[in-house]
Amino acid sequence: MIPANAWVATILALILSAALTPLLRRWLLDRGIVDAPDARRSHLQVTARGGGLAILAAFALTMVLTAGVGREALTLLGFAALLTALGWLDDRHDLPVAIRLAGMFACALGFVFYSGPVQLVEFFHVGINWPWLWTALAVIAVVWLINLHNFMDGSDGLAAMQGAWSAGLLGGMLYLQGLQVPGLAGLALAGACLGFLLWNRPPARLFMGDSGSVLLGGMIGLLALIGAASGAISVWISLIVCALFVVDATATLLHRASAGARWYTPHREHAYQRLMESGWTHGQVLALYFGLNLALSLPTLVLALRHPALEGPLALLLVLALALGWNAVKRNTRQQETINQ
Repeated sequence: MIPANAWVATILALILSAALTPLLRRWLLDRGIVDAPDARRSHLQVTARGGGLAILAAFALTMVLTAGVGREALTLLGFAALLTALGWLDDRHDLPVAIRLAGMFACALGFVFYSGPVQLVEFFHVGINWPWLWTALAVIAVVWLINLHNFMDGSDGLAAMQGAWSAGLLGGMLYLQGLQVPGLAGLALAGACLGFLLWNRPPARLFMGDSGSVLLGGMIGLLALIGAASGAISVWISLIVCALFVVDATATLLHRASAGARWYTPHREHAYQRLMESGWTHGQVLALYFGLNLALSLPTLVLALRHPALEGPLALLLVLALALGWNAVKRNTRQQETINQ
């Protein structure tokens, strides 16, 4: 069990985020920093955008109060600030894809410099020691996590819910493995997401924007990288924790790439978007994704932690099950579109 004092970080961040978010919302509305409804978006009214600033503020204050201002805590705060700044610049100026990717790769390389290389990956307790390959793949994985959290932030409450889920689980496991500062960072980020979720749940009164999605994807990637580099959390465990978003976004990317579409251009082909196109509400989508985490990801995680030799196969089975679900959504919504035509 996570010690009671560690939960203070989650609770404090939740309270701070819930209190700061409405103040930020008013500031954003006064300055016209909003998303207006259009054919690509799923909301029906003008909504303030940029809630990631409140998540960062709550996270930063919580880290200072619980982890102090030591070098490790300040480094994590610096990474969080850089990620949020990159997302905020994109929110305000719609950065070119090349600049966004350059910034993401720079952050990911900084993470590796901080955490150290990923030395090996185990499968059935057989360790494959290819540090250059695993570390290079880790950089790519972090960049992909940043992007996919941005792609999946299109339904009320969805990214905030998944951010709380992934950061909380990774942070809790790191804390229990003795990595207290990164652990507190994960727990604080989870609390900040939960506080923001009070305002972002359907119908959302504030969107996190790229300032929030880039922050969440980057910090979750950093926590997973710290776990892999230190040996505290395997890459398979991190995959299980993040599988729901990873599978939806990756399956969509592969499908679009096979069709010759540009993966980085706006679209409405993720499973959650297809569900909403077919008549699902934001609340129903949020309940489904949270339910999948509880019904599939959590039992798989428990089994993997109890039987470490099976964590690789279990992770791949979870990915397969979620991929089949993604394909079923795609097939069923296509049939419905054909019938409607």
